[in-house]
Amino acid sequence: MAARRRLSRQQQRRIHKSRDNIDLDDPLNHPGRVISHRGGLVEVETTADQATVQCTLRSNLGDIVAGDRVVVREDESGQPAIIALQARDNLLRRQDGFGQAKSVAANITQLIVCLAVEPEPNLFLLDQYLLSAEQQNIDAVILLNKVDLLSAQDDPFRLQAIYSPMGYRMLHTSIKGDLGMDNLRAICARQVNVISGVSGVGKSSLTKALLPDIEIRIGEISQASGEGRHTTRTSRLYHLPCGGDLIDTPGVRGFNPVIDDQQDLAEGFRDLRNIAQHCRFANCRHFNEPGCAVASAIVQGSLPVSRYEHYRKMLDAKQA
Repeated sequence: MAARRRLSRQQQRRIHKSRDNIDLDDPLNHPGRVISHRGGLVEVETTADQATVQCTLRSNLGDIVAGDRVVVREDESGQPAIIALQARDNLLRRQDGFGQAKSVAANITQLIVCLAVEPEPNLFLLDQYLLSAEQQNIDAVILLNKVDLLSAQDDPFRLQAIYSPMGYRMLHTSIKGDLGMDNLRAICARQVNVISGVSGVGKSSLTKALLPDIEIRIGEISQASGEGRHTTRTSRLYHLPCGGDLIDTPGVRGFNPVIDDQQDLAEGFRDLRNIAQHCRFANCRHFNEPGCAVASAIVQGSLPVSRYEHYRKMLDAKQA
């Protein structure tokens, strides 16, 4: 697979210019929202009548993903074409295997990070998702699925102990017995949701439960690797019966968020951010600086060691 081509600064300026010069009062210009982008065609739902149209795409608009707000206009042959990309509230991105940024979904209001009892949760991956949500100003919910596999309703992975004090909302669900599904439906209502997590945690099953009338491919856990098989190939936006929307995204084995270099990495860690206010130096990196409140919190046990280790790991990767 070839590496994704980066847009030049000139191409980026063209995108902004085309967006700024679009007249939304022109009856031939139709605002809409991207449902999915597969190959050379983009499925768009128009704002005025909620009609779904298959559109071609101008080559100078960059990545177009589910959730994007766009403007559609028929070309000379009568084919609907996307002529402009409107300003985004946020953009969820990850790095692909080539180190290139890959856009996942846009204009999200809520990221539901799906973990499972099996395969066992990866807390470093969880912290990567949470960092992305914090930097993009997206509310995050932590969901533990397949809780029917737990012998007792305790906190075996310390999710409650680590993340509830930071204000993250926690959900326990299981498709078997419809456990916790009413709470999930209530949380998803009136939101533009993304359920993210590695393959095998039950994302497709949860999506099927939320969208019973939609055909969702459900995979199985690989006997060889213990990980799930990918069932979603491209991101797609669905309207939920309970209200709100759900953007179903492909499963990934590692997230590797695109980190905003203009933001302090510690700002994306709620606990570190609060503790760092008490460091002696405003530019403290929380390594071995004197008067570091983060170091003191680790010694006192008020900051989970895993959170600090994940911060250091991500910071090292950023500076590499």
